Amino acid sequence: MPAPIIVGIDGSAHAWRALDWAADYAVRHRLPLRLVHGSRALAPDGTIPEDALRRLTAERESLLDEARQYALKLHSGLDVTTRLVPVDPGRALVDESGNAGLVAVGSRGLGGFEGLLFGSVGLYTASHARCPVLVVSRSAPYPADAPSRIVVGVEGRPGDDAALDWAFAEATSRGAGILALHAVGGDLAPRRRVIEDMELAEALAGRREHHPDVGVEEVVSDRSPSQALVESSRDAALVVVGARRRAGLIGMALGRVNHAALHHAHCPVVVVPEGR
Repeated sequence: MPAPIIVGIDGSAHAWRALDWAADYAVRHRLPLRLVHGSRALAPDGTIPEDALRRLTAERESLLDEARQYALKLHSGLDVTTRLVPVDPGRALVDESGNAGLVAVGSRGLGGFEGLLFGSVGLYTASHARCPVLVVSRSAPYPADAPSRIVVGVEGRPGDDAALDWAFAEATSRGAGILALHAVGGDLAPRRRVIEDMELAEALAGRREHHPDVGVEEVVSDRSPSQALVESSRDAALVVVGARRRAGLIGMALGRVNHAALHHAHCPVVVVPEGR
């Protein structure tokens, strides 16, 4: 059975925009879409009276059905199912990620570079999911209106491979180009620039041949990785970043660069765990 695309549904505007992107991805990759709503309030543990629980369950089922009808209106042939889970939203999405192709979540935009733009559910999902996570803000364009460029951050480490593979595959699917961004955060003297250019070219080696239709722009920047990714996101469809596994712990190590992209990027962000 094909791995489904999971999208978290909570009735908010940012969740609906995440649904736009998740449905578009599912159609292009010919994968089923699963709409998931998680809430611990739905647990039949006696916390709320049974009649209130029935009403609450019916309300949330109606929310999922509304989202399903919306997705089918966008893409009539899409295979769309729903799932109501009596656990916290983040845990529900992480549990679903085990056999998913992608998990999509919305981010809560409060405005301004200093604002906290990313909610706790999204952060938990991005740091614990076992598949790539697509984070979509309410201000993101509709997928069809997005620029035809994907920005992928390249650190020059083995952990880049999963993010690069995902970015190139998605660029092929979207008919988009790739901006491979290697930001070093310091003065680029001529000798250092040559070294950094070589590292970037080495990281991309072989991918041009496997994806001959994808135009690739290689950029070595003296900006910090966080600044460079956020700035490049202004005219990108997606920003793709990798995440390394935490030694001896469950989940991903979302460092400063990942947090900057997730909180402040001007377009949707995809976090790809290493080893995918």
